[in-house]
Amino acid sequence: MIDPEMLDTAIGIYNRYRGSMATAELDNIDDTGFDVRFTGPFCRMCCDYDYFEDLRWELHALGIPASTMQIEDIEYLGDETFRVRYHADASG
Repeated sequence: MIDPEMLDTAIGIYNRYRGSMATAELDNIDDTGFDVRFTGPFCRMCCDYDYFEDLRWELHALGIPASTMQIEDIEYLGDETFRVRYHADASG
């Protein structure tokens, strides 16, 4: 299970640098991963998926290898809102 405080830190950094285009909010965390809700407007010069990948890199910068965080599911909730499921693989 990922450290909730580290995840909150990564989301805070993510929002500081991307908040004008995409904002992340933790929805759920459990033994196998976590869910994050992203709201836009998202920059259309980038793929929405890039915004979701960027959170993996913020975690990587904090010491959690990006290879241990895989995007498992992306659900479009409407109105420029997505819920993304990240699978945490402890084996790396």
